[in-house]
Amino acid sequence: MGLFNRKDKTENALQVNEVNNSPSFLPWVWGFNRHDKPLGNFLLQSILTQIWQGASNITFKGSGKPLMVVEDITTFIDRNSTLLINQWIQWGYMVVFYDRKRNYRIPSYEELKFDTNGRIINKFAVVVYSPQYQTERSSLIKIAIPVIGSINKMAGSDDYLTETLGCLSILSGQDLPSNVAQKENFLKNFSQTYGIGEDKYQFLLSNREIKVTPINPPIKELGFSEKIEKSYKWLANLFGVPLQLLFSDSSTFNNVKEAKLYFMNNTIRFYAEQILKVGRELLTASNEFIPQNEITYKFQNTPELEKSLSAACEERSVYLKYLMDLKAAGIDVSKELNELYQESRRLFKEV
Repeated sequence: MGLFNRKDKTENALQVNEVNNSPSFLPWVWGFNRHDKPLGNFLLQSILTQIWQGASNITFKGSGKPLMVVEDITTFIDRNSTLLINQWIQWGYMVVFYDRKRNYRIPSYEELKFDTNGRIINKFAVVVYSPQYQTERSSLIKIAIPVIGSINKMAGSDDYLTETLGCLSILSGQDLPSNVAQKENFLKNFSQTYGIGEDKYQFLLSNREIKVTPINPPIKELGFSEKIEKSYKWLANLFGVPLQLLFSDSSTFNNVKEAKLYFMNNTIRFYAEQILKVGRELLTASNEFIPQNEITYKFQNTPELEKSLSAACEERSVYLKYLMDLKAAGIDVSKELNELYQESRRLFKEV
């Protein structure tokens, strides 16, 4: 897993990160009805793209002197952070298999074993469960499926009504079929042959009189676009992505900047903390008797967040000066100084 293990790789290419080793438990694009349009799947991917981009700024590292086991684990979780977040979203947990030789891997769903309470019971596995799985044996994607399906249905209906100009008609005449089977066949062929598409006839020609009774439904009043946008916002809230990052055309620069800071400090940091739990438990499982806090993380390429961390350090510097003044006045503040030191160690390394 570390630098010196590259010789064990059998691939021709150097794998900078990893890919799923089995089909997804719940694929992002599932089957939909003939008149549905997978717009909901597309909108879901736009939300996930924000999460993947944010997660790419997380770097896991050792907090102390170089240690081989720490390097192995941080390298592994760094390479697989996207897959671990993907597990969380799809399955409701993060799970990693390991062995005594410090080999780590992401298992396929078929490899997992569960007890009657839904807990993973594989030997040599580290698992962190999401709140959705802990309470309801669910996951974010399972919760989102009804909303995505509704978007697909509305988008398909909108396209269908647009293609047919929103017109329904009753046709009557002597040459139209009379029995049920002929009527069904006629309607099927008619819908496939006539319309406003390039490969369809736009006019119906007949040598005999055909009466047409148009039915014009109130399409505009259905408000498909508004309903789709509202559902999109529901999905964004569920996945913790601020709307300003998705609807930037209506947001000011300051709004987007604040939204990004909130997004990184909350949603992305939450995922980083879950992955960190996995890494630290792998460290404990190595039986190397290394403290868990030897593995940590920091954010890269996020000046807004770095400014926030710097401000936190400045606050502690002021507090330190205050404590030193008290000490100079003869007051015992050794306990407070030690607490401030321990709290600030991690913070100083992240700035």
